[in-house]
Amino acid sequence: MDVCALAMFQLVTAGFVNLVYYLRREMPLSLSDGWLMFFTMSFTYTIMAITTGSSWLTFLGNQSALPWLALGILQKKWREGIGLVMLFSLHHLLGGQLGATVSNSIFLTLFAAGVSIARKSVAPLVYWIAGYALAVVILSPFLLPLFYGFLDSQRSHGVSLIDMQDNNIPALLFPTSLFVGMALWIIHTPDHPYTTYTLALGSCAASWCLLMTLVSRARWRGLEVVCAALMVFSAILIIRPLWISQVMLHVPLLRSMRWPFRELLQFHFFMHLFLVLRPPGWSPWIQKRTAAFSTSIMVLPMLLFILPPTFNSMNWDRELLFSGRMARYWDQVRPLLRPANRVAVFIPWEIYNDDRFEEPYSLLATYNYSSLIQVINVWGYSPTTPGPLHGIRTAPFYPFGAYLPGQRASLLKEAPDLQFITLESLKPLKITLSSKDGPTIDLTPYIPQK
Repeated sequence: MDVCALAMFQLVTAGFVNLVYYLRREMPLSLSDGWLMFFTMSFTYTIMAITTGSSWLTFLGNQSALPWLALGILQKKWREGIGLVMLFSLHHLLGGQLGATVSNSIFLTLFAAGVSIARKSVAPLVYWIAGYALAVVILSPFLLPLFYGFLDSQRSHGVSLIDMQDNNIPALLFPTSLFVGMALWIIHTPDHPYTTYTLALGSCAASWCLLMTLVSRARWRGLEVVCAALMVFSAILIIRPLWISQVMLHVPLLRSMRWPFRELLQFHFFMHLFLVLRPPGWSPWIQKRTAAFSTSIMVLPMLLFILPPTFNSMNWDRELLFSGRMARYWDQVRPLLRPANRVAVFIPWEIYNDDRFEEPYSLLATYNYSSLIQVINVWGYSPTTPGPLHGIRTAPFYPFGAYLPGQRASLLKEAPDLQFITLESLKPLKITLSSKDGPTIDLTPYIPQK
């Protein structure tokens, strides 16, 4: 894991510790330092955080902002409250993933409103709105061009209903995701190992501790109710009943948000905050053993599983990149391209659908690899890029910037000078380079052998 990810995890840890210290002093809470650190480490290193952090670093930007923003909302003095909200709103607007930033903003607005109701004071909501507004004003010279560019992008028009529902965690499997996680695969081998990290994303070291708080007979306090309500709301969004997606399809910005499991980020935050606030209902002896059991349920299966915790392990691409074979390949292929180096990538659906996790995308100049090899992929890996920047209106079939071979005629009509890199077959591997008038060149011989 790189330095940026480690820095984000440290920021998450520092934020949650400061948040809990503040709550322990102000409420007060009978929470020991040991339990404070356990819940902090559990929130910092959930399966969701580890997996998305290794695949989409920007998700860690959103995770690291959550405890600090909540701390700002909970402040009693306006300078501290507005200041913290403004500072970490800048952080998650600049360093977060767009969909998770929208989700964070929605949930924290509800959290601020709930805290205001619980305290019978409008101050928490004012701190949140004022601090966020200041951050937006400060960043407006940067955000406005991005906003108008996004409006002209493919993604702003919305994803399909299938994409919006894809990778949700069904209601009957949600408890399994939360309490069993990857241990499920010890007794039931998945059809494909890559599906593991979607179904296991609810798992964290403190999952089973939730049972201790649910059986507690302690009197409910306002902040506990707010956190419990937001847990339920986030769980509904993760399960994503069809009617919710159908409503979202008609709401600007929300219609561009896919893959419901992403709201686990907010679910885990409010779950851990609930665990900190709510006194447990079992004896200390049972509490400690429950925490140990819960941790083992999360950690041991992850250590034994055949793949690292990531959505896209891309084993072949990783080996090509770090062995230098990718660079040697492109040193030979790049001279075959025209001076503009503009290419479009074709991947037949039957090849992609057969084994998409083991395709050598780095040899095709798709995903973000084109920037490493200094070749211009006419679309690139970003469905949020403004259309005019591409110079091409024909949108790719695949979200990572590759087309179906049947889109060739449409692309040539827009840009007759394009060259095409095509994955002809995977087993055996065959890659070709072609254009409108030139011969088809077999690039397979240029792939360096191990």
